Formats: sequence, structure tokens, C-alpha cells
Amino acid sequence: MSDDALTSPSSPCPGPCDVAIPIVYPRQPITIPAAEVARQIPFQIDVRASMQATFTQPASSPPLSISRWRGDDAAVEGLGHAGIAMIDGRNGAVRYYEYGRYDTAGFGQVRQVAAVSAITISFDERTGNPTADSLAQLAAALTRTNGGPYAVEAVYVKLANGAFDAMKDFADRRMAEVRSRSARPYNVASNHCFTFATEVAAAAGVRVGSTRSAPKLELQLRGGNFLTRGIVGAAAPDFEVPARQMRALQQHYRPFNVSASGQIAGGFDFPRALNAR
Repeated sequence: MSDDALTSPSSPCPGPCDVAIPIVYPRQPITIPAAEVARQIPFQIDVRASMQATFTQPASSPPLSISRWRGDDAAVEGLGHAGIAMIDGRNGAVRYYEYGRYDTAGFGQVRQVAAVSAITISFDERTGNPTADSLAQLAAALTRTNGGPYAVEAVYVKLANGAFDAMKDFADRRMAEVRSRSARPYNVASNHCFTFATEVAAAAGVRVGSTRSAPKLELQLRGGNFLTRGIVGAAAPDFEVPARQMRALQQHYRPFNVSASGQIAGGFDFPRALNAR
């Protein structure tokens, strides 16, 4: 963290501001079920070979690779798992929520991670920003929300007081909707961990439209015949890639990157204005 991080101008809030930290873990393996890919394709193809081709892209940003197979299901690095941390500027409370297929039915589940939510942030009296020690504690905890440790790519968004409540209320409401099955089910292509994280952030006014500009992942078909590959290639849905979406969001908000060892990337400085880079 740079020295400027502790000498920024006084807080634009009456006291410390609230904070949203949408997060992606690019290197956390994400399991892609072969059956789910097959359901997207109404024709006969070689599903495993298609997955191998789709998720092996060393030149993409970030690189895609299959770290292991579990039967016909691929554990893919480079797609990224997502969550969102939030800080209450009034009292230093922290919450971390994430959405994924944690339930046995695969409908989707919203959950908190207690080890992150147990942290309380201390604030520098001069700047209203988190102290270096408490921010480092949060950064280290974020690398271990799903085992790991995994490196973090995120944005740090300073918000007006009340934003924490808006985000927490949205996340708690979505948690209840998922439990009652009144929410949309999890969908790897369009309703996943990153859509949840950005919806929570948007509830507090964070502008997330830039994520739609991120390149989507096109399914690379193998097997079948020329005609069916052409038809499917035109009709099959593209996949959103949370790691790419985060990098698009980092063009508009302050990047907050953390190594797998818990070290905040050098040069990080707190944003000086609300809801801005």
C-alpha cells in the first residue's frame, strides 16, 4: 500500500464512508458439469472434446485451463468465482456474501463467510479510510473464503453511509428468495456468482454496466458434423466470464488486487471521491 493511502484528503462522508468490494478469484477452479453443457446443445457433439477446446485458451486474459477432470466434469481455472465484501463506515462492520451451487440440488445458494464477517475495520482518524493493519487483515481473509488461498481481483468503491445497509438488505432478501425457491435458479451462462455480486453492489448505486462489455466465452464445438456445428454455433449461448467482467469493471473503479499470500498489490490508494475511481 502506498504512503498516499494513509494521507488522502478527509473523508467525503461525515465520518468514514461505507465501502463495496466486488471480488473475483480468477484462479479458483470452477466445476463445469458436462451434463449442463450438453443441455445447452440440442445436437449430438463430443461434449468432452468441446469442453477441452473451449476451456483451454492460454492466450486469453486471464488464461483458461482445465486443472483436472472429475469424470466428465471439468475444473476450470481462469473463469473466476465471485463474491462481494462490504464495510459499514459507521461502526467498521464487515459482511461477505457469495452465490453458487453450494446446495446438493444445484439450484443455487447465497451464503455468508463467517471468517470474513467476523472482522471489524478500524479507521484512520485523519482520513476516515481503513487503517493499513485492518485492511490487510480483511485482504488476507478474503483469499480464503473458499479454501485456497486464492489471489483476489476486485474493485474498492467508496460509498455514502447507508450503502452498507442497502447492500446487506439486498443480499439477505436474495438469500431468503433462494431458500424459498422464488428466485431464478443458478445458471452458469447468465445467473451466477458474478451477476449476484454486481446486483448487490448496484443496490447501493455502483455502476456495473461496464461488465457487459467484457468478451464472452464462445463454445468451441467438436464432433457432430459440419451442419450441426454450424447450426449450434449460431444458436448456442455464450458464457459470461466473471474474471473478464471484473477486469472491465476495474477500468472504471479503483482496482484492489491481493496475492494468494494476502499481500495487497503495490501502489493501492483509496479513491478520493464517492462512487468513483
